[in-house]
Amino acid sequence: MKTLLSEKRTQIYFPIELYRKIIKMAKEESRSMASIIREAVEKYLEERKNIDWNNDPFFKTVGIMESGISNLSKNHDRYLYNNQN
Repeated sequence: MKTLLSEKRTQIYFPIELYRKIIKMAKEESRSMASIIREAVEKYLEERKNIDWNNDPFFKTVGIMESGISNLSKNHDRYLYNNQN
């Protein structure tokens, strides 16, 4: 099989059920698995690009509380899980 210079070959492992779904769709649409996967990844990336992270409600909570702990971001596991490592 020839590949274009603008393509890069890769190897991906899928859970068996997802793999079966991709095969089924490819057969139903008379397409290759690769084209189904490329289309799905392109759609996913396009949707992610349109997320307005600055207005995400989660990020609006940043800075509303103060812990008084100066190294909390560095040692969060220690404080959250009592992990002394």
